[in-house]
Amino acid sequence: MKSKNLLQGHSVYATEEGREKLLKILQFYDFIAERESRSSLPIEDPQAIAVAEVLEQLGRGVPPQYILGRAFFMGNTFYCTSDTLIPRPETSLLVKTAYEYLERNKSNGSRGQTVIEIGTGCGNIAVSLAMLCGEDVRILASDISEAAVEVARRNVQKYQADGKVSLFCGDLYEPFGEHRGAADMVLCNPPYIPTTSLKKMAREIIDHEPVVALDGGPFGLGIFRRLLNGAPAFLKRGGALMFEIGERQERLIERLFATRDSFKNIKYFTLEGRVRVVSAERI
Repeated sequence: MKSKNLLQGHSVYATEEGREKLLKILQFYDFIAERESRSSLPIEDPQAIAVAEVLEQLGRGVPPQYILGRAFFMGNTFYCTSDTLIPRPETSLLVKTAYEYLERNKSNGSRGQTVIEIGTGCGNIAVSLAMLCGEDVRILASDISEAAVEVARRNVQKYQADGKVSLFCGDLYEPFGEHRGAADMVLCNPPYIPTTSLKKMAREIIDHEPVVALDGGPFGLGIFRRLLNGAPAFLKRGGALMFEIGERQERLIERLFATRDSFKNIKYFTLEGRVRVVSAERI
């Protein structure tokens, strides 16, 4: 079937929740394209033009999420553009782990908790966490890209999370100066791909997704160092730093923590047998 062939080369996205919907859309495009060839449909026909544009983008390796302008994450649909990283299913572990931590705090009497999220992208983490936590958690989310913040704003408005999620533009902790020592959690899905590994990635990723959201510098640790260095100034005592890591990066992260004396209770959370989320509490 043509639609299945079109999806080949985009296997990195094939496990996402929207795959079936995407497949149906592409099957529809196939049907229209075949009808065009049978009936000599004029090239000016809007449907024919739409089909040609979609097929041309797929041929260039443009991810289906960018073509559709949306991506699926934790059962919801988020606006998504080439200014933002495409949400991955594995990031749901970060959201669920953060939610469970905040719920434990709540059951222990903590109220009105504040979360700082760094590198929000399209806002899928902040919005998903806000929907899980309800009114008791305030999320301050930032991104270095103004364009990404605007996409996140659309998603915040779409899910009516304006009262729970506040958006900022700036580099890492820069926008949060007035919140020093006030955060119950610092949350981040940072760029963690080693610079030297970028050229080995699938072309649909490296040619189309924002490099700033992928490139973690030497060994993929550039942002991790800055996260760990800055977190103690913004976390309450006992507050949690929580972040996603790449596959097989846990040993490198262990070494980063070993050279710092501001954290305790370092924990590693696995997905399908691989460590993908790390948390630590401020001393």
